[in-house]
Amino acid sequence: MKPILKRNIKLIIGIIIGMLCSGVTVYASYQYVASEVSYSPANKNWKVESVEEALNDLYEQNKEVGNGYGVRRKLDAVTSVWERVGASKGLEAIAQIGTTPVKNDFDTIYPWSGMISYNYDTDTKQITAYYGEENFTFTPTGNVEVLTRIPEFYYRRYQDDTYEYIYISKEAKEGYIKSEAFSIGRYPISGNSTRVHSRSGTLPLSSVTIGNIRNYVEKLGEEFSQLDYHYFILQLLYLVEYADYNAQVKLGFGYTNSGNTGPIKSGGCDTLGMQSGSVDGTDSSSMIYRGIENIYGNIMQFIDGINIKDYQAYVCYDKRQYESDKFDGCYQLIGYVNANTNGRWISKLGYDMTNPLVAFPVETNGTSNTYMTDQYLSQPGNRIARVGGLWNNNALVGLWNFNLGAKSSDANSFYGSRIVKLD
Repeated sequence: MKPILKRNIKLIIGIIIGMLCSGVTVYASYQYVASEVSYSPANKNWKVESVEEALNDLYEQNKEVGNGYGVRRKLDAVTSVWERVGASKGLEAIAQIGTTPVKNDFDTIYPWSGMISYNYDTDTKQITAYYGEENFTFTPTGNVEVLTRIPEFYYRRYQDDTYEYIYISKEAKEGYIKSEAFSIGRYPISGNSTRVHSRSGTLPLSSVTIGNIRNYVEKLGEEFSQLDYHYFILQLLYLVEYADYNAQVKLGFGYTNSGNTGPIKSGGCDTLGMQSGSVDGTDSSSMIYRGIENIYGNIMQFIDGINIKDYQAYVCYDKRQYESDKFDGCYQLIGYVNANTNGRWISKLGYDMTNPLVAFPVETNGTSNTYMTDQYLSQPGNRIARVGGLWNNNALVGLWNFNLGAKSSDANSFYGSRIVKLD
């Protein structure tokens, strides 16, 4: 059996075998039942001699070719849509509304197939259950939290004279950067200064500074930080999967209705499990991207390790050295200057060959349905980064909604964050 299948499949459910002899048809389907589980609809018939051969056939059907799974977009394109290239050609991704099944070819493709929520005990440093296992819970107690794991993979973001390209591969390739495995809170941070959580049924923690949350999260253990540059990793994964900047059209509006008076409790998308989409397709309910609920909408999230001085961004990739209003040491200068506009729609993101992952707005000539389809806010002086958007403003929400206008000392009911855990 291929190594990836040995690694990714712990349990196989729904294999129906008529006869295990030459020439018979084997019907197989897979479900999320354990760590890094892949599945596919039961719409593929294999003429095989064994179950193992059926699994190998599934592997061959979905293995990447060439540069891996990619998208590209013309540098002067007005549309938010990307073109699928490489192994992504001909693939389709559709998000769910509610629990009605939809087609998503990436459900069986690594690393998307390996993204899975699990329960983690911060005291024992042990995984206690994966989504799909009998003892998994969205509402743990004690020192157990709900995280979503993103397995390691390799990525490349680059530009030529005509296009920008993004590729994702499970294999090391020339020019590609390794994204180490990491986990992220399935839900925004809840709790208080004594103990923060990632759990269903809780309200997001807010009215605290980026430094406050940094200190609170550190109490969970040295492997933890609040949301940081890994947010840009999630953007890449989404883009290659859905090939469109307009995440609200693809995944759902998120909890953003103008009539909302405060954030919604986490857990609205528990019924979707590991599927992406929204509860009911409206702007009055939660959305989720592969086990990360309300990645935009509901509450704006701090990005740690990013400091901005007069529109010039600096990034630090070492969580042990995160510090607000710092512009030297581990903080590297990004090789472009952010746009100096405020409250405008983004039309171009910056590109730095040394730090290709970090893409902040550099032009703001767009609209709500062109270019990145999201808004950008900024101010001069020392600033921090926030993303995602608010619970009561549909226009100020999206996966590329950047608010770079707050000071490190700012705190109000709109700001919160999310847990990140390194393996």
